[in-house]
Amino acid sequence: TNITAKTVRKNISLSLCIVAVLATTACGNARATRGYIFDEALADAILAGVDNRRSVQSTLGSPSVTATFSDDTWYYVSTTVRVRPVFWPDAKKHRVLAISFSDSGVVENVDNFDLSDMRTINPVADKTPTRGRELSLFQKIFGNVGRFSGQGQGPNGSQGGTNTPNG
Repeated sequence: TNITAKTVRKNISLSLCIVAVLATTACGNARATRGYIFDEALADAILAGVDNRRSVQSTLGSPSVTATFSDDTWYYVSTTVRVRPVFWPDAKKHRVLAISFSDSGVVENVDNFDLSDMRTINPVADKTPTRGRELSLFQKIFGNVGRFSGQGQGPNGSQGGTNTPNG
C-alpha cells in the first residue's frame, strides 16, 4: 500500500502541474497581424514620380482597399493586435500605406500612417424604421403553422402533372 499511496500522490501532483500549465497558457497574450503583411523594404521602395500602377501592384500586390469614389488612391492596411481571452483585441502596431496616382497612373504621393493616426469610432445604435407590423416571439415561431397544407402537391414538391423537378 505504501507504493500505491506514493503513486497516487505522484499522479495527483502531475495532474495539478498539467492543469496549472494549461490554465496559464489559456490566459496568455497572443499577437495576430490582420490585413496586409508589410515587407518594409518593398513598401519603402515605392517612389512618387517613378512608380506606376503596374509597378506598385507587382511590388506590393493588390491593395487592401481602394478609394471610395475613384481608383486614384490605394490603401495597404496592416494592424497587429494583442488577443486576450474575454477582452476585445488591443491594437499594438498599425500601418496604413496610402498611394495616390495621377490621371496617367503614375504615383503622385506616398503617405504612411501609424497608430497615432488611428481613430476609434462609435457606431450609432439607432435602428432604421421599417414598414410592416412588429411580430411577437410567438408570431415569429408559429406564424407559418397551417399556412402550407401540402395538398395538391405531387412528388418532389411539384403541383402534379409530370414527374420532373419543374412540374
